[in-house]
Amino acid sequence: MKDYWERFSKYCTDASQLDVRKVERMLEEKFGSILFPDLDSDSRICPSCSEGTLRFKVSRYGEGYFIGCDRHPKCKYIARTLSQDDDEPEASEETQRTFTPRLLGVMPDSSEKVFLKQGPYGYYVQVGEDKKGLSPKRASLSEVKDIDSVTIEDAIELLQYPKILGKHPDDDHPVLITHSKAGYNVRHRRTLAPVPKNVDPKKMTVERALKLLGGKNVKKFGRPKGKTKKQEPVEWH
Repeated sequence: MKDYWERFSKYCTDASQLDVRKVERMLEEKFGSILFPDLDSDSRICPSCSEGTLRFKVSRYGEGYFIGCDRHPKCKYIARTLSQDDDEPEASEETQRTFTPRLLGVMPDSSEKVFLKQGPYGYYVQVGEDKKGLSPKRASLSEVKDIDSVTIEDAIELLQYPKILGKHPDDDHPVLITHSKAGYNVRHRRTLAPVPKNVDPKKMTVERALKLLGGKNVKKFGRPKGKTKKQEPVEWH
């Protein structure tokens, strides 16, 4: 029994010294197909800010798990929680009392309802009802001046983003056009470039996107995948 507790104590000590972020990345690599069943590692764009990447995270006090944006706390988007005990904030925005959500229509491919809503950062359109632990697909209406004129067609147009334009010739990773409160951007992996105001996003091509991504107005986001020191695995007997 003494030998058991000595080994158990050593394992606990080793575990307490592990970097939580490294553990999160390790779990992503091993269980990515389960955590992100419909996305590959280079297409997990945050649908809220269009700049961050969806990541597996441990809640603040280690009492739960969730899939959220890696730009937190700037972006508080949470795709879904993986534990009912999660203490992280919900992703849904508080609708201002002065505005009543308006039903615009339904999505043609799924018959889900599309609503016009108002949150602390402005107006947006949303597919489906609010559900605990899940964040419905949304699109910002920050560039729309006349909210009363927004139609279901306008909502469907905005909700199609992020959209894949094609593959980058250097690595075959997707080149996308995204939409957020700040406007339209083109993205390739960790590189983001704004779409000029005088360019119609509907006419954006992968060739034009590559030129923007190779220009001077690009920026990097997220954490680079640098080489980390490999830690010796803990052997269990």
